Amino acid sequence: MRLLPALLLSTALVAQPVQAADISHQGAQELEQKFTAYLPETLAKSGLIKVRPGTADYELTFDPTVLLKDVDPKTFSISGLKPFLSLIRPMEDGLWHFSQAADLDVKGQFTAGTEKTDFTYKVDAMRTEGIVDPDLLYFKSADMSADGLFMTSTSPQQSVEARFGSMKSTMNATRTTPETIDIRSNMAMKGFTETIIDPAKMKVDISADSMTADVAFNGLTYRPVQDLVFFVLDNVKKEKLLPTEQVRLKALVRANLPMFDNLLESIEVANLKVATPTGTYGAETLRYTIDTNGLKDDAKVGFGVTIDKPSLPPGLVPDAFASALPETVTTRISLEKLNLASGITYLIDRANFDADKPLTDEQSAEAGRIFLPGGAMTIKYDEVSARSAVYDFSLSGTTTVYPEQQGRQNTDITLYAKDFDKTISYLQNNAATVPEFGQAAFMLLMVKGFAKRAPDGRDMWNIVVDENKKVKINGQDLPFQP
Repeated sequence: MRLLPALLLSTALVAQPVQAADISHQGAQELEQKFTAYLPETLAKSGLIKVRPGTADYELTFDPTVLLKDVDPKTFSISGLKPFLSLIRPMEDGLWHFSQAADLDVKGQFTAGTEKTDFTYKVDAMRTEGIVDPDLLYFKSADMSADGLFMTSTSPQQSVEARFGSMKSTMNATRTTPETIDIRSNMAMKGFTETIIDPAKMKVDISADSMTADVAFNGLTYRPVQDLVFFVLDNVKKEKLLPTEQVRLKALVRANLPMFDNLLESIEVANLKVATPTGTYGAETLRYTIDTNGLKDDAKVGFGVTIDKPSLPPGLVPDAFASALPETVTTRISLEKLNLASGITYLIDRANFDADKPLTDEQSAEAGRIFLPGGAMTIKYDEVSARSAVYDFSLSGTTTVYPEQQGRQNTDITLYAKDFDKTISYLQNNAATVPEFGQAAFMLLMVKGFAKRAPDGRDMWNIVVDENKKVKINGQDLPFQP
C-alpha cells in the first residue's frame, strides 16, 4: 500500500514538470488534481488522496480504507487501517523530495471458498525518504527502513507467525539513454523467525540471522512500462475490455518488448536453521540467484542455488558418512534459446481476453512450438558442483529435451574431479563399515580408466549421450550401452 501513493505522486508529476515554488493552497489543489487525474471518477472524488499545504511541504494523505468501502465484509474485513501521510517538497532543480514516517497495526479476516483465515500485520516504525524524478515517473533515489515487522496467518489448514527485527533498503535509478534507465536496489533484513504449525500440530521453526537481496535492472524502457501501468489503473475494475481496449492493450504489450536488457537478482540468507520434530537442519549460507536478458528471441533465463556448510541433526547420518557430507553445493542452470518475443506476440495477436479459454488447444500447442524453436528446450549447466573433505566434483554442459516428444533428448556434459584418488581411498577405507562403499570404489576405479587429465590437473570425463541413448566418454563408446 505504501507504493501506491509514491506511484501516483510520480504519475502526477510527469504530466507537467514542476519547478520549485512556494507552498500554497492553490498549489495543493493543483497537485491533488494531478494525483487523481488517472483515477476513475468515482475513486478520484472518494477522498482516497488529499493534498493540503504545510509550512515547508505539501502534505499528501493516502487513505486505503476508501478502497474497501465496496468490499463485502463477509469475504474480507480489516481493522486498524489508517491513512498514510507523506510530505512532498519542490526542489530548485525541478525534482521533488519525498518523505514518509508511519507505523502499521492491522487485524482482519478473509474467506476463500469455505475457509476463513485470520491475519495480523504489524510494523513498529517504517520510514521512506527519497528524490522523485518526475520525468522518470519513479524515485531517482530512496532510502527505506522498518523496525519490528510481525505477521500472523491462521486458518484450519495451518498457522504461521513470522517476524523481522529490522529492514533497510536503498534504490537508485540512472538514465542511461533518453529511453532507458538502470535501477539498482538492495535490502537487508535482520532477526528473522517463522513458526509454522500444520493441522496435525506438527511444528516447524525457521530462523536466520540476516537476509540480504541485491537487484539490478539494466536497460529498462520506462515509457512503455508507464503506459501499460496507466492502462491497468484505468481498467482494473472492468470485468471485460471493449474491442478497442483490447487492441490498445495488445499494442502496449508489443511496445514493451523486450522491456529490459538484463535482470540480475541475488538473495542470501545467513545462518539458516529449520527445526522440525526430527531435528534441526541448517546452513551457514544459502544463496539464490536469477538472471535473464529480456523478453526477446534467443532469450536466456538462469537460476542458481548455493548452500555453504549444510548441517543435519546429530545421529541422522552414520559416522562413516560424516566426512562425506558436502561443505558446499552449487547448482546454476540456464534455459536457453527461448523465443519469448515471438511467443508473446503470437499470444497477444490471437488471445481473446473475454473468453473463459483465451486460446484454443491448437493455438496453445503452436505457441509452445514458437517459444521453443524446433520444439527443443536447451538446459545449460553453468555450474553443478559438490565439495567436501574427501571429494570435489563439478560439471558443465548442456541437455536438449523435446517436451512434445517423450524420451527424446541429447546430452553433452563434462565432469571434473579433483583429488579423485582421495575419494576412492575414502570409500575403500570405510568399506568394512559400509559395504556399499566397496562397490562404489570398484565402480570409480573403472570410471577412472576413461578419464583424461585437464590442464589444471583434474580428472575429466566428457560424456555425450545422443538421441538413441548411445554413450561416448571422452570420445570412446561406452562398452556397456544402456
